[in-house]
Amino acid sequence: PPPPAADSTPPAEMVGSSGNVLVKKAVKLPSNRRRSTGSTEGLVAPLLSGRFPSGGAAAGPKVRKEASDGIVKGFRRRLSGAFGFKSEGSDAKTVGSMVWSQDMLNDLMESKSKAKIEEFGGVGALTKGLGSSIKMGLSGADEPTRRARYGSNKIDRRDPPSYWDLFIEAMQDSTVLILLAAAFVSITLGIIVCAADLGQACPRKPIWQGPIDLGDETEGEAKCLDWLDGAAIIFACLLIGNITAYNESAKEKQFRVLQDKQQDCAVTVKRNGIEMRVQSVDVMVGDIVILDLGAKVPADGIFIKGNDLKVDESSLTGEADAVHKDESQPFLFSGCTVVEGDCCFVVTAVGPSSAWGQIMVELDDERDETPLQGKLTTLAEDIGKLGMLVAAVCFLAQLAVWFVINAKKTCFVAEMVDGKLVPTPVEDCKLGYPGLDDEDTCVKYSKPRVWLTHYENFSFSKMQDLVGFFIDSVTIIVVAVPEGLPLAVTIALAYSVKKMQNDQNLVRVMAACETMGGATSICSDKTGTLTENIMCVVDGFLAGRAFDGNVPAGNRIGEAVMSILVDSIALNSKASLGADAKTGRPEIIGNRTEGALLMLLRTYRKDFNAVREAGNVIRQYPFSSVQKKMSTLVQLPDRARLYCKGASEILVAQCSKYLTETGDEEALTEELKKRVLQYISKMATKSLRTMALVMRDFATADELPPTDTPPEEGYTLVGVMGIQDPLRKEVPAAVKSCQAAGITVRMVTGDNILTAKAIAKEAGIYTDGKAIEGPEFRAMSESEQRAVCSRLQVMARCSPHDKLTLVQRLKEMGEVVAVTGDGTNDAPALKEADVGLSMGIAGTAVAQEASDMVILDDNFSSIVKAVMWGRSVYDNIRKFLQFQLTVNVVALLVCTFGAALGFGTPLKPVQLLWVNLIMDTFGALALATELPTADLLKRKPYGRNEALVNGHMWRNILVQSAYQLAVMIYLLLKGAEILTDCTDGGIAGNSTECTPLKPNGQGKNDMGNYRDTVIYNAFVWSQIFNEINARKIYNDKNVFSGIFGNSIYLTVIVLSCVVQTLSVQYGGQVFKTVPIDYEDWLLCLGIGAFSLILGVFMRFLPPAEFVVRLLKGPEKKEEGEEGGAARAATQGLNEQL
Repeated sequence: PPPPAADSTPPAEMVGSSGNVLVKKAVKLPSNRRRSTGSTEGLVAPLLSGRFPSGGAAAGPKVRKEASDGIVKGFRRRLSGAFGFKSEGSDAKTVGSMVWSQDMLNDLMESKSKAKIEEFGGVGALTKGLGSSIKMGLSGADEPTRRARYGSNKIDRRDPPSYWDLFIEAMQDSTVLILLAAAFVSITLGIIVCAADLGQACPRKPIWQGPIDLGDETEGEAKCLDWLDGAAIIFACLLIGNITAYNESAKEKQFRVLQDKQQDCAVTVKRNGIEMRVQSVDVMVGDIVILDLGAKVPADGIFIKGNDLKVDESSLTGEADAVHKDESQPFLFSGCTVVEGDCCFVVTAVGPSSAWGQIMVELDDERDETPLQGKLTTLAEDIGKLGMLVAAVCFLAQLAVWFVINAKKTCFVAEMVDGKLVPTPVEDCKLGYPGLDDEDTCVKYSKPRVWLTHYENFSFSKMQDLVGFFIDSVTIIVVAVPEGLPLAVTIALAYSVKKMQNDQNLVRVMAACETMGGATSICSDKTGTLTENIMCVVDGFLAGRAFDGNVPAGNRIGEAVMSILVDSIALNSKASLGADAKTGRPEIIGNRTEGALLMLLRTYRKDFNAVREAGNVIRQYPFSSVQKKMSTLVQLPDRARLYCKGASEILVAQCSKYLTETGDEEALTEELKKRVLQYISKMATKSLRTMALVMRDFATADELPPTDTPPEEGYTLVGVMGIQDPLRKEVPAAVKSCQAAGITVRMVTGDNILTAKAIAKEAGIYTDGKAIEGPEFRAMSESEQRAVCSRLQVMARCSPHDKLTLVQRLKEMGEVVAVTGDGTNDAPALKEADVGLSMGIAGTAVAQEASDMVILDDNFSSIVKAVMWGRSVYDNIRKFLQFQLTVNVVALLVCTFGAALGFGTPLKPVQLLWVNLIMDTFGALALATELPTADLLKRKPYGRNEALVNGHMWRNILVQSAYQLAVMIYLLLKGAEILTDCTDGGIAGNSTECTPLKPNGQGKNDMGNYRDTVIYNAFVWSQIFNEINARKIYNDKNVFSGIFGNSIYLTVIVLSCVVQTLSVQYGGQVFKTVPIDYEDWLLCLGIGAFSLILGVFMRFLPPAEFVVRLLKGPEKKEEGEEGGAARAATQGLNEQL
């Protein structure tokens, strides 16, 4: 469209809030130029030359002809911004329109060509073509349109496995497949036996008992119900498969939410000219992103400006060397981290369009096992092998009994065929019950009968017995293999990780969750972790005059001194004062100490941003943890000046002059230097962090030595700032809790030793131990360092290397070490520690990547909560382990005894599968989700090499197993004699007539065995009540404490009770149960409930440490706290041996 006339007023919709003329509608391109070809050449070149294609030729010359007019000139700048080409005198604050397509931008990033950027008209024109501005950034008003055009900075990973996939995976377990195959064989045989009218096998009895009377039992009638055995097993397997798939699906969802949280991080962007913090998922194409040392590149983009920027691209290229970035190498890629310098860049690709996004889309989400999961998987395999042995014994025992029984003669129903008695497969159970041995009664019976062995009159129906034995054995393997152990760890971790996030702990490495519970030493930073990280200058020394606790007003500081102070703070810092993207409240962006100095300038009404824009910075030296200072070289009109800030006592020692109140420089004598250091000590004893500001002038910048470190002498002291960072109110109590839990808390800080000791004493960390400085610790030999570590409580002026060394020495001494860190240089120590804890607010992306856990609120009390959760996870696994081992021991031994004694397996296959469901899936859900309690911090941490099943657990397992086993075997042997069937033979309830059980344990109902039903019921109720016992491992007498706080646990218990009741009263042929009377119900409940009473008394017994020693074999004697030095002295020799 033609530009407005020179004297016309632009329409209202074309005028922005600042009065600038805006382009409301995009310029319509000719049809042959509308479609993106993946290249900008066809679009930009005609515009640069002023030649437009057909249909728009008149516009270019007209715009150029009227360029002298102010309004037209502004319009032309807007037009050039909209199309993204260069325009002489164009305003860097101009915001253009979204012209470039994502295909064009992708071509640009893939080319990695500086010349390709020039095709867009340079970085400034490229930025305008994205609807952004180098100076102002995005406005945010077009966010929905921008996201629709370029996408969001969120990576859509591969879809998780569907419910059906998880179900199929669960059903592919080898034992389940074998069980299903056997069930199909059982169904087939049942149908064949029914169809051939081969009769039903008579009830089994122990092989050594004498003659018995089965009452009215006569022939085994074919009831065509044998197929139900196999069908019930198939149904149980399908149920277990569905429950497993549901658990896996829920777990997957939780971990995906966690992954999204882990990948999200805070990023500094410029919007509407204001720097603000947003989450990385909120970064958009066109954003101006500001990166500092240690930051993670959140999206692909083009470098705009920066200082000595080096980026670690190993995550993309695999190359370990950092890559230098500047205007000649301007391409930045997401997923990389800043290892040196700083910069700002314009975003050109986000989410799946970015380099890192394309990699992440292709990645699988498989997670490695944690150490505890690995241990439990190995334990499960060992127990599974034991189960296979027991299953083989049971099968062979039942097979031997089967051969013995079939060798005995029995009574078969016969038919007269051609005047001869021909035996049928149908057995007369009353006359020929194995062991009756009454041939005369059989052959003289009124109906045709013959007296033969099963071998002499073999029936196909006897094959059902062999299939039944096989199914029993495979079911025993299914029960014995405790697949619930790894599942319990997974559930415990997934549940705990979700809860820990609410407690401001973001777990990045699952193993850290369990390891944190065993921590014996925590090395904590001071700033932000123990203190509030709300810093303010409250005292100091400036231009030869001490503040004495009263920061002077701006009008009391000379103009020359104020100018130097402002330049020293504004130019020699990277922090900024911005606003929260959501609340709009002011906040410090970057280092909080630098932020406190900027806040001081704000109280003096000095605009540090204006100073930075006007300043001519030649070079910046990032903060050095070795030199303890940061430096910036600035070009002044007549000289070059180096501003430094850092550790006060170190920089004061490097000064030879000081700044006077008039802005002149005078010699800093030793006497004056001593008085300054005394004042620094005075501020440090008041827990103030001291920061020295110094400077040094050079005739030219070339006089500065060409090294990576600034000089260490010849400075002029500008001043020393005393910065207050108050201790967090909750820290003393949290430190006390750690100490009560057997955890040594050490403070590791870069501060002055007097400041460090004062804060540590206030926090309760520094008591009667040792406080040293990093250089002193560094100068010691390894043996001396280990000796010091046993009493070390404070390390001041600590470098990252000192922190790394400290962690290494503590680990050599057998400590389980957790260490905090926020800086890029802390990464080695975070990696070396057993648990690396990075800071969520002050921590750099490099530190967070190196850590195992992120403390979201930078608060030490959150670390204590992490310890509590870690112990809770470990305890919950142990609770489940002792519960499952008890079930395994009793179930396997009961089945073995029953098979070996000729009773068969008292616990039938479907019953065992239900027990497997209770102890594996339901047990894991119930016990792995127990909440942590404060009592967890009242005992010493478990050692690095402590056995998974400790002495207390073995005591509990052995006592409960012995009780349950004794009761089950007694019921198996004597149940037919002591039990009576007082039911009505159905499911209605008690009858007025009670009938003694038959010797084989049968009652009135022939659908199942009454005695075996009582054994099954008593066994399951023993497990349900013992699940309450299992809530406590040690000597806690009250196992009910906190039980109502865990809704998952209560739901599992109630569901187990309901299903167990239904399985007994209504299970019938499926569960092989018959209804039992009220008295026997009370008996079963009493047997189960007695385990609670027994649980109280067993806790008075000493732990069964002999079992632990027996299983572990000889081991080194663990030293207590006092033995640390002796152990440390021989550590190197032990490692060599």
